[in-house]
Amino acid sequence: MMKCFRVLIVCGWLILGALAVGAQDNEEIMIIIPPGLEVDGGELYLGQVAVIKGATPVTMEKLKQVYLGPAPRYAETTWLYQTNVKYALDRSGFAGKYLLEMPSKAKISRAAQFLTKEMLLAAVEAHISSIASPFWEEWRIEPGRIQERTIPKGQVEVLVDDGISSIKPGLLTFRLRVLVDGEVFTTLPLTFRLLVKAHVYVSAIGLKRNEVISESSFHRELQELVNGNEFLKPLAADKFRVTREIPVGRVLMDKDIQEAPAVVKGSKLRLLLYSQSIEVELLVLAEEDGWLGDQILVTNIGSNRRLKATVIGPGLVEVRLD
Repeated sequence: MMKCFRVLIVCGWLILGALAVGAQDNEEIMIIIPPGLEVDGGELYLGQVAVIKGATPVTMEKLKQVYLGPAPRYAETTWLYQTNVKYALDRSGFAGKYLLEMPSKAKISRAAQFLTKEMLLAAVEAHISSIASPFWEEWRIEPGRIQERTIPKGQVEVLVDDGISSIKPGLLTFRLRVLVDGEVFTTLPLTFRLLVKAHVYVSAIGLKRNEVISESSFHRELQELVNGNEFLKPLAADKFRVTREIPVGRVLMDKDIQEAPAVVKGSKLRLLLYSQSIEVELLVLAEEDGWLGDQILVTNIGSNRRLKATVIGPGLVEVRLD
């Protein structure tokens, strides 16, 4: 009796195993591919484009890895033909084991995003803000033609190439680096016109060459800068002079202004002569302009002898022989 029972159990196991094998062989696998879809990555696999039904977990994983060819490039599309999908499935060992539901060809596009005009301009404006002159009152940019382009999906960052530490108004070109998920995807130029307004110095009276500027020599106006060479720094009266003749109403440029020298050519100076423990003071005539620390040529008024002396203060020079 016990022997018969054991025989029945073994037979049951065999029958159940045969049924399981038969069920696996008769899987009703449905593969559905829509007429158009978007994919990520550079390679195309069945799992990216198809909805798979009725497969066991093991079969499902195998089906997802069926290779269908390269994916289209960014901003491009390609066609996935039904005949190619069937060939790939049959070659992978699934011949006669699936039902494929798809049009004769499906349109495949690469997942992407737009690099917009606003994104590029925001990067340019942020960089200009970081290097703009503190003397600018306001500024704006007028971009040239900007063509939006397609880039991969991901976290986008646009940076201005290093090396641009100062700028002037006018027509400019920045080279931008476009990063996607931290990696440089492309670089591109962006041309724009920078418009700047600032308070400039305008001559209130005519000034002769080398004339020291007084408070009545100029007034300030808020103007749009022409080329960025306008003098914008604080201009203290009696501390600067003009380098050329300036008519009334002219905007002062950087090249028009220089610090007033401590010693002026043709002026009489005190010269302190040091030789070991001896100190002598002489009266000399300046043969050239000089600023603090400069060595200039002077003439001894008493002996008419010329010598080099160092400017140490207004109207004061020295010579050290020790």
